[in-house]
Amino acid sequence: MSVRARLINAGLRAARLAGFGRKFEKAVAERSTLDALLARVRHYDEIAPPKRLLRRWDHESLDADGSALHVLRYRKDKPTARVLLYFHGGGYMVGPARMHWNAMAALARGARADLAMSIYPKSPEHDHRATIDAALAAYAAMSSRYGPENVVVGGDSAGGGLVVSLLTALRDQKTVQPRAALLISPWLDISMSDPASTAQSKSDLMLTIAGVRAAGAYYAGDREPTDPVISPRFAATSELAPMHVFVGTDEIFLADCLSFAEKAKANGDPLTLRVIPRGQHVAAIFSTPEGKIARAQMLALIDWP
Repeated sequence: MSVRARLINAGLRAARLAGFGRKFEKAVAERSTLDALLARVRHYDEIAPPKRLLRRWDHESLDADGSALHVLRYRKDKPTARVLLYFHGGGYMVGPARMHWNAMAALARGARADLAMSIYPKSPEHDHRATIDAALAAYAAMSSRYGPENVVVGGDSAGGGLVVSLLTALRDQKTVQPRAALLISPWLDISMSDPASTAQSKSDLMLTIAGVRAAGAYYAGDREPTDPVISPRFAATSELAPMHVFVGTDEIFLADCLSFAEKAKANGDPLTLRVIPRGQHVAAIFSTPEGKIARAQMLALIDWP
């Protein structure tokens, strides 16, 4: 493990010891306390491109089913014919963070692609219906502009789960799939029903089972938490775009990612799995040597000419 990764983990461990996980569990259990918490936390969201990026990237804001879709093009490059459409993490409640913008801008730059960041509807104000509709609208806009073969969709955590829900919805609608999907520590099971996930909670320094389940309940709305529409671990993997999954050994989403990958492999569906040793949640987008290696692997897997 790199020195930088150790320092990040030390910070996460200190936050865990300070009880931030338990505080979130308590806050999310009551709508009034959750609203108060989100009012504070969302103050740090970067719902528009950071000014630092706009020094080098041209910016266009589109409407996707009433939600903002920010499209960035690197100013010094020739017009490109491909795009990375990204859905950020944040428990379906917050985000994106500056980390999402920076990591995905670097990834898009390495792929010589534009970057499109979706600011999809958040819970508890909205449930999965509005969120998935916004994802479908964002994909429709980007596939119309670039062609589906030139669109790669990606997401981390909740955004990763949303990407798989998007792919399954496209399949069910008989819409052409994107070129590929990048799934970074995807949240695939709202119910967190696998006992192996609970066992992993001792090593996960960022997430707790109870906190994730409580947040998932708001996103689920009136659907059962194991419904494949919102928990794509239980969805069929056939006829989906090639999926590339990156997950850490020390996070609670590991078991669901392994199960999902095993199902795809058994069915002969295109999916690659990269497990980051001693990796925490979303380690693949951290500004660490391990994160840079993971993102280099993503570029190789996309295999854009």
